[in-house]
Amino acid sequence: MSGYRYATRAEILGASIYDHEPDAIVLNSGLAYPPLLPDVIREATEAARSHVEETLQYGPLMGIDDLRDEVVRFVAEDEVRCSRENILITYGAKNALDLALRVFVEPGDRVITTRPTYMTALQIIRSHQAPVLDIGQDNEGFLTDELEEKLKRLRANGEPVPKLLFDVPDFHNPTGITTSLPRRRKMLELAREFGFVILEDDPYRRVRFEGEPVAPLKALDDDAESVVISLGTVSKILAPGLRVGWAIGAPEVVKRMSRQKADGGSNPFTQRMVTELMRGNKLSKHIADIAAQMRLHRDAMTESLREFLPDAGVRPPQGGYFLWATLPSGIDGDTLAATARKHGVEVSSGRLSYPNEYPRNRLRLAFSFVGPDHIREGVRALGGVYDDLKKQEKNNGV
Repeated sequence: MSGYRYATRAEILGASIYDHEPDAIVLNSGLAYPPLLPDVIREATEAARSHVEETLQYGPLMGIDDLRDEVVRFVAEDEVRCSRENILITYGAKNALDLALRVFVEPGDRVITTRPTYMTALQIIRSHQAPVLDIGQDNEGFLTDELEEKLKRLRANGEPVPKLLFDVPDFHNPTGITTSLPRRRKMLELAREFGFVILEDDPYRRVRFEGEPVAPLKALDDDAESVVISLGTVSKILAPGLRVGWAIGAPEVVKRMSRQKADGGSNPFTQRMVTELMRGNKLSKHIADIAAQMRLHRDAMTESLREFLPDAGVRPPQGGYFLWATLPSGIDGDTLAATARKHGVEVSSGRLSYPNEYPRNRLRLAFSFVGPDHIREGVRALGGVYDDLKKQEKNNGV
């Protein structure tokens, strides 16, 4: 065969945040911190020995019932009221997002996101041929006034109103902003008025360093007129390699999502492991350990940026894994990220997080994977690359 006829989505190849150069300092991906990966030998043994007929078969489409019940108890700590019938177990939150898009979106249907937004979610949305209606943020998070204005304009012009809104309201990826309670209530009002569903991606909520928690959108949702599907995962609070997540929504919605699973039932072996971890106190202790360690990482990154890249505007997040940096207008994020990679430091250009038009001077940084000393070393190297680019920019302007 002389040439392969690729689909358009497969035409573009480039560096991925999941592929890393040997010995690179990885500051661009929300990987787990290796010293905190949990010991799951007991849980794995229990899954293989006592539940073998469950764990080595195809799993039920909705997930194993014991895990669904544990998720009900877990989210009740955040005042989310649900039952087993509201829970669908998935291969992480990204799988849940893809299933929701399969259920609601036709090619050409708009999806609402923030500007910027979670870059991998953006890739998934684009794979469904869905254009994005992007909405800005401020220090209180999602700009609901901007959304309302745009929705009213669409309706007045006789254009279709989006069916879905995707957001990360707690420790937003990539900006780290948490949406305020009044804004959350307004998002729900708009969802009911304009008939769209909110996909609340909530992987970082328990990874809090300081401040008071804000009620999840799902906790504020009206059971009788549910407009929120909550997407959860153990990737950030336990281990990403387990690939266990969930969706919480109206029973008819999560049932339809389950029918879109190309793989059948998600891996029952790891589901059983997570069930046992949640039944004991192991998960709660692990989350506390992660939050304490990530605070050290956050502080190391913000302090290093102030020292080695003081021109960058940085807003330290109160939790989560990510930090968003604004550079002077003459510095290109793509160029800085590409050059830093050659110097052994991996960061992401902010451009990858924008659905449509984008400023060129943004960086998305992750502080989860490497310890404070390596973070400082990586930021020092990044600052050196930045200084060189700034000198080139100055020389080019002379």
